[in-house]
Amino acid sequence: MKRRKFIYNSAFSAFGILSLSGFKSQMDIKRNIKVSLTPWSLIRSGYGGDDPLNIDLLDFPKVAKSLGFDYIDHEMFHFPPRLDQEYIKRMNNAMEVSDVKSAVLLTGGKGDVGDKDPKKRRDAIATYKYWIDVAAALNCKAVRNVCGEYITIPYKEKLKYAIEGVRELANYASSKGLDLLIENHNGYSSDPEWMIALMRGVKLKNVGILGDFTNWTLERNPDTYYPNPYEGFKLLSPYIRAISAKSESFDKHGEETTTDFKKMFSILENSPHFTFAGVEFSGNEISRKQGAFKTKKLIEKVLNNT
Repeated sequence: MKRRKFIYNSAFSAFGILSLSGFKSQMDIKRNIKVSLTPWSLIRSGYGGDDPLNIDLLDFPKVAKSLGFDYIDHEMFHFPPRLDQEYIKRMNNAMEVSDVKSAVLLTGGKGDVGDKDPKKRRDAIATYKYWIDVAAALNCKAVRNVCGEYITIPYKEKLKYAIEGVRELANYASSKGLDLLIENHNGYSSDPEWMIALMRGVKLKNVGILGDFTNWTLERNPDTYYPNPYEGFKLLSPYIRAISAKSESFDKHGEETTTDFKKMFSILENSPHFTFAGVEFSGNEISRKQGAFKTKKLIEKVLNNT
């Protein structure tokens, strides 16, 4: 999907003066943030595909550690479609040897838990329950899923089915000790009001949002975008528990050129459950490893200065 630069002429409104208790809360949030590496930053083909870097998935923990990461995300499309216990054991061993831990398992694209068709919805939920089992076996803290990314039925009808599907999947995730995070991933899910209604409708303690910096396509052909991603993040911030810190290119000062990281992380100070900042580098002007490293350093700089 094509990326867009969001350019705004007006400054983002200030959050106001913080009380001492509010300041303490924000400092606690900063201390608790873990920066993880999403495999798509380095491995941009799914299971069985050809990729120029030719990094074996079982080597990903070692490569991540070499770049300074203590946490990694997992992506279901990088794994074999059906995993045996031996493969999971090998991945856990690779993480242990490299001294890295699991953060979030990213799922989606194999059915919609908010599908109108009951059978398709049941099939999707069954698929993602399997991947929740995998996430638990990998000692992940959360599973990311998507719903509402394609607008095929009316707004309220889609919300009804999404609430039903997310609630069932979240209850299963809870039984495994995992959070379920829904990502703003285009379509209805890139409408903050729809996502807030989803969170309020599901109303479970282990349900939250994985906020993506750049997934704001509301409609396609022609593309229509949510007008202000910073305002979108502000609206979603109370529910955000993890993020996809998308990056593509950097200026000579190490700043990302498509998203104002400082502004985004300032907004995330209003996210009391925010824990994981996932690095997802998609650029081609510099090496993938260099891009992942630069993104991590930028996040750390921002956290130390906001």
